[in-house]
Amino acid sequence: MQGLMKYYDIDGDGNITYEEFLRGMRDELSQRKKDMVDRAFTLLDKDGSGIVNGADIAHLYDVSHHKEF
Repeated sequence: MQGLMKYYDIDGDGNITYEEFLRGMRDELSQRKKDMVDRAFTLLDKDGSGIVNGADIAHLYDVSHHKEF
């Protein structure tokens, strides 16, 4: 999760905005790809604030299924 935040959180404020998320995708997006990104961001942005933070991601990732943790 820290790597994800470091990669996408361009301004270092501890949150991932929609623009930072798009920028992290790097390639020019076709409309189809942009629609997929929109759906992915909506899944991550649990509270609909337009910002993804650690709390938004925590509900999607259960480390108990990974033997390293």
